[in-house]
Amino acid sequence: MRNGTAHSIPSKDLVKEINALKAQLKRVSDAMANDASDGMNRAIDAVESKSRETIDDAVDAAQRFIDEYSETAKDTASRLARASSQMRDSAADSLVETVQARPFGTLAAVVGIGFLAGYLCRRA
Repeated sequence: MRNGTAHSIPSKDLVKEINALKAQLKRVSDAMANDASDGMNRAIDAVESKSRETIDDAVDAAQRFIDEYSETAKDTASRLARASSQMRDSAADSLVETVQARPFGTLAAVVGIGFLAGYLCRRA
């Protein structure tokens, strides 16, 4: 037969053991949570660092591209400006030469254009 007092001693030890196990499990759980948190923080820091490096590299590449092609664009614009200036000067010289070579023909053409413009404006 079992005695009521005999069961109480082992059950007290069992309760102590269970409480001790709970405490150990709590410590293990906390340690695992801390480790996981530290690991996540390290991973986030690594991703953030790599992202910054990648963005900095992209900005540098874009700046080099802009610098390289802005110089090319400036050179092209400068050449076009010189070419258009030469064409303007050439056209002006041509016009002056034509007027000097044929002054009466030029005068007749200007008068004809004036009459034509006047006629078209009167009818409209």
